[in-house]
Amino acid sequence: MIAFDANVALGRFAASRGRSFPTAAALLETLDFLGIQRALVHSTLARQSDPMEGNRLLLEATAGHPRLEPCWVAIPHREEPRTLLARLGEHGIRAVRLFPTSGHFSIAPECLGEFASALAESGRLLLIDFEGPSWADSRVEWSALYALCQAHPGLKILLCGVPMSGPANYRALLKSCPNLHLEISQMVTPGELAHLARSGYAARLVFGSGLPLRHAGAALALVEKSGLGVADCDALLHGNLTRLLGSAPLGAHPTLRPAPAHPGVVDTHVHLGGWAASAAASGRPEETVADMDRCGVETAIATSLWACYGEVCRGNADVAQAGRRFPGRLYGYLTLDPKHPAEAEAEIARYAADPVFRGIKLHEETHGFRIEEPCCEPILRHADARGLPVLVHGRPDADLWERLCTSYPGARFILAHVGGMGPDHAEATRFAARARSVPNLYFDLAATRNFPGFLEELIDLAGAEKILYGSDYPLMDFGFELGQILHAPLREADRALILHGNARRLFHL
Repeated sequence: MIAFDANVALGRFAASRGRSFPTAAALLETLDFLGIQRALVHSTLARQSDPMEGNRLLLEATAGHPRLEPCWVAIPHREEPRTLLARLGEHGIRAVRLFPTSGHFSIAPECLGEFASALAESGRLLLIDFEGPSWADSRVEWSALYALCQAHPGLKILLCGVPMSGPANYRALLKSCPNLHLEISQMVTPGELAHLARSGYAARLVFGSGLPLRHAGAALALVEKSGLGVADCDALLHGNLTRLLGSAPLGAHPTLRPAPAHPGVVDTHVHLGGWAASAAASGRPEETVADMDRCGVETAIATSLWACYGEVCRGNADVAQAGRRFPGRLYGYLTLDPKHPAEAEAEIARYAADPVFRGIKLHEETHGFRIEEPCCEPILRHADARGLPVLVHGRPDADLWERLCTSYPGARFILAHVGGMGPDHAEATRFAARARSVPNLYFDLAATRNFPGFLEELIDLAGAEKILYGSDYPLMDFGFELGQILHAPLREADRALILHGNARRLFHL
């Protein structure tokens, strides 16, 4: 299969600690590794600072590289629309991109004015990107987007970086806005691609990666693990964008590099129960196992979202029942709120001999405590005495965790989401470096919004034996994080440790 990436930036992002593509050759090297045939490319300088100069540099950089199609960045109120159209025509530019958040303008039709009318008349594609920093961001102007689609039905619109809040909003818009299309780089809701295809919207989905701010493997795996048929995959990966741009196919090479097969994957960060902030599945055990089967996950260690949000006893009972219904597929963390010591003690006693539970979960954020508080000591002493893994949603304070690990050497501490902190979080790399020298300190990759090369950096700092695959399902699709591991240039031994080896050792699976 071939892929045409709608969402790639060329140049350096000033604030990012991650990898950039300063030249077309550097970008093409990454595309070649992944097997992505073609990319619609915009300039980081045009995005961050100066569209006129950035667009000019983009033309220079992509000249002589037919696999890189330039996309100009525009600020609608800066240039007379007809003048812009003339320049687009002069250089053969078939797509224009807006960044309304950083550009401080609205996409409402009364604000875009003649710009939208002129673009619609020209038949060019309009990409709109609100630049949400994470999959949970909700800054899209949904009402303005609807008004724009309605006011200019001939305008082809591609919304980039659709956040977790997207399904609650765009599902209705797709029905009434046939000119609206969605780029999938942050479409993390489990099974969402298949849902949209079943609803008749396969022709409205466009593959995009978000390179270099996002890892292309995530979006690739969303497609690979979606369960879509060949025709729908072809349309999503390249056909829809080719049609929207009116561009000619380049042929069949290169083709996507297949992800290496890894049986026995263990997901160490899964939730049961629903979450109001997501349009995801309800988190029922049968849905969880069905999605595990779709994505090639053999075993999951789960905690209850109910338990994270106050119903600790009810949530733990639900996890216990799920583990008994699906033996060998679902195991559990015993979620405890240390602010309620009598309850915590009773829950530990109730499930001490239950083979479903293989560790403890502590959530500083939702339960409102700090792991170093005295109320946590009885729980940590129990984990220390039993040699239990303790998954903590907390802070990557390297000094704090070294003290805790030294104080409770029998416990196996796993800090959640360290691998998901992204390029602007230097504390993640400091924590990873400390984990190498602290024997009982680990971290997971759940809820990743990483850039290419970050996982390799974490492996260099901490060692692959300290890193665990986690998805944060049902907040995120199993495949989203899997893709960033499967499509990374790792040694197969390291990949195996992260995907299942470390988890089987820690949780005695």
